[in-house]
Amino acid sequence: MKKIAVHLARHRRLLALGGLSLLLHLLALAWIGGRFEADARQAPGVAIALRLERSAAPAQPAAQETGGAPAAAAPAPASAPTPTARDRAAIAASTPALPPLQALAPAAAQDPPPPQPGALPAPAPPALGDPRGAAVQQMPGRYQVRMPPSARLRYAVTRSRPGRAPQAGGEAQLVWESGGGRYQLRLEGVLGLLESEGGGDDTGIAPTQASEHQEDGSDRITRFDRGAGHIVSETGSDPLYLGSQDRASLLMQLAGMGIAAPEQMQGVIEVMVGGPDGTRAARFEVLGREPLATGAGSLQTLRLAERSEPGRRRLEIWLAPDRNWLPVQLRVTEPDGSVANQVLTGIETDPAANATIM
Repeated sequence: MKKIAVHLARHRRLLALGGLSLLLHLLALAWIGGRFEADARQAPGVAIALRLERSAAPAQPAAQETGGAPAAAAPAPASAPTPTARDRAAIAASTPALPPLQALAPAAAQDPPPPQPGALPAPAPPALGDPRGAAVQQMPGRYQVRMPPSARLRYAVTRSRPGRAPQAGGEAQLVWESGGGRYQLRLEGVLGLLESEGGGDDTGIAPTQASEHQEDGSDRITRFDRGAGHIVSETGSDPLYLGSQDRASLLMQLAGMGIAAPEQMQGVIEVMVGGPDGTRAARFEVLGREPLATGAGSLQTLRLAERSEPGRRRLEIWLAPDRNWLPVQLRVTEPDGSVANQVLTGIETDPAANATIM
C-alpha cells in the first residue's frame, strides 16, 4: 500500500490532467448531442417524419404542397418538446408563400356565365314571313319613301286563258289623291275594286283602313290600328309592322321608294301586306328595265315580279321612273294559267309636282 501511495503521489499531476481531459470530452459530447437535437426540431424534413412513424398518434394531412414535397408536417408526438418562438419563426421562414389569388384565376373568367338551371334560352328573332310571331320593330327605316304626288291613271284591260288569244276586258283606273299628310286611293282593275285611306309616317305610306269590294256588293274591311299596334281583319288580329301596306297602297309605296332613292329598287323588295285574309310578307324581285309600249307612248319601265307560293296568284308590276315611278302596267297570273293585264292609256298628274320630282 505504501508503494501504491508513493506511486500515486508521484503521478498526481498526471491523473489530474487525465480527469480534466475526460471531463472536457464528456462536456463536448453533451453539447454536440444537444445541438443535434435542436437542429432536428427546427428542420421540417426527415427527422420529423421519422418521429411521426414511431408515434402511435395518427398523422395529420399536410397544410400545402410545393413542388410535390411536403411544406409542413403534422404535429410531433406528445413526447416531443414544445416548439419555441424561435422554432416557429424558423419553420415559417422555410415555408414558401402562396401566390396571389388573382394569379390563380383562369383567363376565361370574363366569359359569359353558364346558363342557370331552368333558365329559358333567349328567343331567336322570328322570320319576316311570320307576322304573328315577329317583333314590330323589324321594319322601320328599311326603305326610304317619299309620298307620290296626286295622279289619275287610266288603263286598258285584256284577259286570256291558256291556249287562247287575249280578249279585251274593258277599262281600269287608279285615282291617287295626296296632300296635307293624308291620302285617298281607289284602284279598279285586275286586282278588283280596292280602296285605301290614311296618312304617312317615317316609313312611308301609312294606311288606316282598306276595303275590298265584292261582286255581291259587300265590302271586306281591314283596319290598321296604329294605337294598339294591330292589323284587324276578318281572320283576326296580326301585329302591325311599321311600313305595312294594304293591297292597293302597296303600289304607291313602291312608287314612293323609287322617288326617294332609285338605287334601292334592286334585288328583292319585301313589304308586309295586310288584307281580309290576314297579313303576309310580299316579296318582289326586281327583274330589270324594259321598254313598254302604252296608249300614252313608249315608256322605260322597271319590272317587278312577286315571288308567290304555289297555288297563289302572281302579280307583276311595271313602274315608270319618268312618271314619278307610278305603275303603268299590272299583270295577274292565276294558278290555272289565266292572265289578266292592264296597261296605261292615259295619265294626269300635277305639273308642278312633276317638275319638282323629276
